Amino acid sequence: MAQRKRDTSLGEGVYYAPGDYIGIWRRIVILVVDLVVLYAIYYSSASLCIALTNDLTDTYFLYYYLFVWAYLTILKASKLRTAGYWLANARIVNLRGKRPSVFRMTYRLLFWLVGPFVFIFDLMWVATDDDRQTLRDRFAGTCVIKNNAESMGTAEIHMTYYSALGYNLMYPRVTRIKSDEGKPVIEESEAH
Repeated sequence: MAQRKRDTSLGEGVYYAPGDYIGIWRRIVILVVDLVVLYAIYYSSASLCIALTNDLTDTYFLYYYLFVWAYLTILKASKLRTAGYWLANARIVNLRGKRPSVFRMTYRLLFWLVGPFVFIFDLMWVATDDDRQTLRDRFAGTCVIKNNAESMGTAEIHMTYYSALGYNLMYPRVTRIKSDEGKPVIEESEAH
């Protein structure tokens, strides 16, 4: 069997027990709860704005969009978490097990807004992914796990390659090394 040289330039990350990754049903709960919270805030603040000024100005929408961004990026990655994450007992971490940066969370959010992955496809990916992560999580280098999850260990981060519909995609992933007759071999992810 041909061996390829391992690239360790991405460093090491942490991995969790399979049951510590959040699956599709908890993700749906998170999504529904957070959408209800954002809609309730929109409805109440818009009603207040209309009562005070008789109009929804461009400034109102700017502030509301800034609030949505902060809720889905800064608050979601903080210790407080969003209402959906709190109710589902979930948290989001980067591949090293730390809180993701605002940039990483913004990048993750943009996949829903302008990315090529639609909502249904993103959730369907969770059902087939080994670690129950969405494509947004994979490309942003994040993992959604149980709030009390502890890492099981560390392993190297490698780029995982995936081809679909004429696209050749790659994303970083913590890849455990299997031993094959005493020689380290990179564990290949299953095809999706």
